[in-house]
Amino acid sequence: MSLVKWTFVGLLLLPAAELVVLLLATATIGWFWTVVLLLGASLTGVYLLRRTGRGDFDRLRAAFAQDGLRAIHLETPGFATMLGAILLVIPGFIPDIVGAALFVPAFRRWAVGTIGRAARQRPQDPMVIDLEPHEWRQLPEPGKKRRRKPKGER
Repeated sequence: MSLVKWTFVGLLLLPAAELVVLLLATATIGWFWTVVLLLGASLTGVYLLRRTGRGDFDRLRAAFAQDGLRAIHLETPGFATMLGAILLVIPGFIPDIVGAALFVPAFRRWAVGTIGRAARQRPQDPMVIDLEPHEWRQLPEPGKKRRRKPKGER
């Protein structure tokens, strides 16, 4: 299954899993403490974003300016902590657990290794041909006339 399909399935199952976790937490520790935990995690996320958000965002923006989209991964300085804080702000226990885990360097290393192995093991589509930039050129669409340059621009 492709990454897009797995993401879609995960987004569909997340609310159901979150409801189950919420009911289990409520049955275990009660409504009051469940609400206190959810509010505490959200306030912690807001605090962390305010404290480190600007610096992390500036580092991420500099890495993005230098490397483009390839710069966005968990090893980019500040990206994991900013993502973790954002996940803490989102209400729910599952995003809170993942967000808190992103602050632990051992979890980040494990996640990078797991995602990297999964990406390498993913079978390539036989209908896709990967070309280097020097191996292709863009052709004009058929039926579209090319606009001529005015005489002064030649």
